[in-house]
Amino acid sequence: MKKFIWTFVVIASLLVVTACGNTGSAGGSTSGEKGKVIVGYQKGNTLNILKARGNLDERLKEEGYEVEWKVFAIGTALLEALHAGHIDFGHASDANSVFSQAGGKPIQYAASETPYPKGVALVAKSDSGLTTVQDLKGKTIGVTKGGNMHYLLLKALEKEGMEESDVDVVYYADAAEGSAAFSSDKIDVLGTWDPYLSIVESLFDTTTIVNGENLTDNRTFYFGSQEILDENPDLVKIILEELEESNQWANENKTEVAKILAEELSLDEKPLVTANERRDFGVLKVDENATKVQQDLADTFYKIELFPNAIQISDSVEANPNWLPEGLE
Repeated sequence: MKKFIWTFVVIASLLVVTACGNTGSAGGSTSGEKGKVIVGYQKGNTLNILKARGNLDERLKEEGYEVEWKVFAIGTALLEALHAGHIDFGHASDANSVFSQAGGKPIQYAASETPYPKGVALVAKSDSGLTTVQDLKGKTIGVTKGGNMHYLLLKALEKEGMEESDVDVVYYADAAEGSAAFSSDKIDVLGTWDPYLSIVESLFDTTTIVNGENLTDNRTFYFGSQEILDENPDLVKIILEELEESNQWANENKTEVAKILAEELSLDEKPLVTANERRDFGVLKVDENATKVQQDLADTFYKIELFPNAIQISDSVEANPNWLPEGLE
């Protein structure tokens, strides 16, 4: 129990939003010969690996730029900073992106991370007897409202001819709160995502009711400010090139990646190894399929009235972007 409490105290501390001030951007700083590039990232994700490896800093130094890294606890805060001009480039989840656009904040998709369907799941304790989506009828399901696991729940129910009203949905604020509710049996099923999913699996004997396979891509997307995308696409291309190089290194060194992220997150390596083994790292173009899947996520949340107006994902996707590295065009 002490291990459980300590683990989720650490998780809770990771979910405190880091403040971000207005310090300039790639076009307006005199910190480097050509300026400063401000990259926003969240701990435990691909930009965090890129930061830890240092290859982007080295490449941009050669190009005459200084890199500044700003950490955010959640993607919505990162996208707010991007919209406000506090950062030039960053990443956020599929759900974060939809809610930012629905909130009237202009966003521009720069690229996509490789889909990660096994990284989000609905899990129950193995002694609960719950094994299928049909078993969830009348049960209490904990999710973050509008999160990727909420979308997974809705799609899983839809596939089985069920509706959200067939289950008792309880919203939790963050991974720590949801995991604590699961530990104390306040909820029957927990919807969560990696690395917190792998942590829960390491702490409890769990059954995976369903994960994202054939239901949701569970993507992270990369975003650039309108200024950097319009005025300096070659700089974005360099960032994506170095990100792809770092991602391919990560695919070949998943244990080393776990060590890096364990230090960043102040967590044990073992669950992070588990999380890394069920994903592939890579940079992709936001193509027609990615746009279609993202549109379904937006339509699904609009249908249950999580935001008032329908949105079109294609409005924020450039059909033929000039910032993509060779091979992604």
